[in-house]
Amino acid sequence: MDRQRCRVEAARQLQHDWVSRLAFGPERGRARLVQLWTGIFAVSWRQLPHPALLRGQLATIEARLTGSYGQLLTAMLLDPALQISLNGPSNHRTRPNENLARELLELFSLGEGNYREADVREAARALSGYQLSEEGRMVLNPRRHDAGMKTILGRSAPFDAVSLAAWLAAQPATARHICGRIWRGLVGTLPPSARLQALADDWRRQRLSLPWLMQALQDAPEARAARGKRLEDPILVVSRSLALLGSRHPDAMQIARSELPRMGQPVLEPPSVKGWPVNEEWINLRWLQARRRGLAALLADEEVWASAALPPQLLPTLTPIPPLEINLPAPGNRAQLAQLFADPVWQLA
Repeated sequence: MDRQRCRVEAARQLQHDWVSRLAFGPERGRARLVQLWTGIFAVSWRQLPHPALLRGQLATIEARLTGSYGQLLTAMLLDPALQISLNGPSNHRTRPNENLARELLELFSLGEGNYREADVREAARALSGYQLSEEGRMVLNPRRHDAGMKTILGRSAPFDAVSLAAWLAAQPATARHICGRIWRGLVGTLPPSARLQALADDWRRQRLSLPWLMQALQDAPEARAARGKRLEDPILVVSRSLALLGSRHPDAMQIARSELPRMGQPVLEPPSVKGWPVNEEWINLRWLQARRRGLAALLADEEVWASAALPPQLLPTLTPIPPLEINLPAPGNRAQLAQLFADPVWQLA
């Protein structure tokens, strides 16, 4: 019981720290990118023996933001949180477990329809034998690993996790599939097939550079056209609300942590390995009502309000398009902030 209590308390602290990071920094932009990638490499703290493993995954993702997707994919295949969440350590050469291999091909690289069941079986062999060391790293145990030749996507080699990640990152289907997933998260509705393919081809020429992809999406005409039309993730709405409110009071963090599950996005608890809903998938009356109630709860807490540090003016730059129910600029006071938080435009990105 004490162990479980400590695990839950560690999870609460991790959730508190992550919401605080998204709201107040340091480097909130980098934290938002990490949050985006946690929807691709989705792991819930509830799947892990200790939430510290998920803290490690967040740090690993952040450390790879300036590199390539191939480097990030390799790091994730060797990440204890992802491995454990997908039964990786139970994958033995004599008893292959295909769970991690299947999600690797379907979600993290090629995408559905671009591989065969034989590729899943062979990838599982390549991923066999990885175990968590006493130092908290995934290491290859030669006695548990299948060191034989595997044929994956037409190539025969003695694949392991590192060489398999490199081979998958080199596939055109991977560039297209991951471009599509990131496009959905950052821009919204997917573009025509030819446009997405052109972006994927350009990304491959840039050796799957992550900074290049983020900049290309930010600069895309479709991103400018979609401004104010994409429904923002609840955790990002809540974190920017906290940032504007300017309160770091424990009550504010507790309200945020307790209200986000009602909005459909408990902190660091994605509903499945497929990650979070995106854009229009958040359109659910119960969740949308919970967003308004949760933000109202922040403003209604007297301890939170007493510790608030609002700007003197609420500026038009706070929203992607003009709000419907409040004219900006407006005085930075409680009544005006309540009106802004209740405005539908506050939920958009």
